[in-house]
Amino acid sequence: MVYVLIAIAMLFIIGPIVTMRPSAKERRQARIRQAASERGVSTTPISLKTNKKLNHLLQRNPHIEKYHWFRYQLVAKEDEPSPSITGEWTQRKDRDGTLVWEAADIKQQEPPLVAELIQLWQAQQNEDFLKLELTPRGAAIVWNERGDVAETEALCDLLKKLMQS
Repeated sequence: MVYVLIAIAMLFIIGPIVTMRPSAKERRQARIRQAASERGVSTTPISLKTNKKLNHLLQRNPHIEKYHWFRYQLVAKEDEPSPSITGEWTQRKDRDGTLVWEAADIKQQEPPLVAELIQLWQAQQNEDFLKLELTPRGAAIVWNERGDVAETEALCDLLKKLMQS
């Protein structure tokens, strides 16, 4: 009987400690966010329900709600180059279920690198990316963080290339 009470007491002590350990998914996310941070890329979670710019996408594309979205953004420092063209491109599903990318403004120009990237993502029908943004001070990609450090490093390199477009 004493051993049963000791075992129960140990479960009450060890149980909360075990549940506080990060899961494999949380450890992977910490690795990829640290890799991004080491390259000067900031990460911000995006709530599609509260984000005014992306909420309309959620209404037209309910399939994107199953992911957690994050903005990976690289901002130019004082002496660094920044994009020469500003613009926003978002991904959505058309009536046939095909993923298509469209510009926020039909008059906006696409730098060759952006056109190449969008063409690649559209050919792959990759749901991992939701939005591409070029601003006067930086470049950002909204994605669902599927992948690992290698994908994050490639994404950070892509953001650096976009800064020079």
